[in-house]
Amino acid sequence: MLIVTRSPANIVLKILEVLAENSGIMKDLDLYEVLHREFDLSYSELLKYLMMLEIRGYVHVSSSKENLRVISLTPKVKEYLMNRR
Repeated sequence: MLIVTRSPANIVLKILEVLAENSGIMKDLDLYEVLHREFDLSYSELLKYLMMLEIRGYVHVSSSKENLRVISLTPKVKEYLMNRR
């Protein structure tokens, strides 16, 4: 069994990896389920990481309904990650 440390860098990489595996777009709760299983991450921690990634230009977070956020990779990042495969 591979043990992944809960470092901020590993969490950020996992967020980008999971988004890339899902065509670059996901609902926040779906992303949270994946990260919670692997890192025991709280929802508020996820929001902090998403805010950091959005400020840095890696993702865009939009609200489609009152309690639903849609996270998408920015076009440049999506292109880069998809070409790495």
